[in-house]
Amino acid sequence: MVKSKIRNKKDISKSIITGLTEALEFTKNLDRATLRTKNNFALKPVPNYKSDDIKKIRKKLFLTQKTFAKALGVSIKTVESWESNTNIPSGPAQRFLYLLNKKPQLLEEIKS
Repeated sequence: MVKSKIRNKKDISKSIITGLTEALEFTKNLDRATLRTKNNFALKPVPNYKSDDIKKIRKKLFLTQKTFAKALGVSIKTVESWESNTNIPSGPAQRFLYLLNKKPQLLEEIKS
C-alpha cells in the first residue's frame, strides 16, 4: 500500500511536469497580444505634457483656467503653475489630460 502511494505521487509529479512543459511549449508560439488577460494588458506610457501642451488642450476644450481646474479636480493655482511651467502635472493628471486631448467628448461625462 505504501509503494502504490509513492508511485501515485511520482506519477502525479511527472504528469504535472509534463503538463507544464507542454503549456510552455504552447505559449512560445503565441504573440504577446494573445497572452494578455483582463489583469495583464499593455498601456501606453504616461504622456509628459509641458506648459504649452496643457494650454493648447485647455483652449481646444474652450475652457477658462477656472473651469479647466474644476474639470481636472485641481486648484486654479495648479493649472496656472502648469501653464507657466512652474510645476508639472502628476502621472494621473497627465493621463487625464491625455484622455481629454484625445477624446474631448469625455468632458461631457463630467459636466453637471
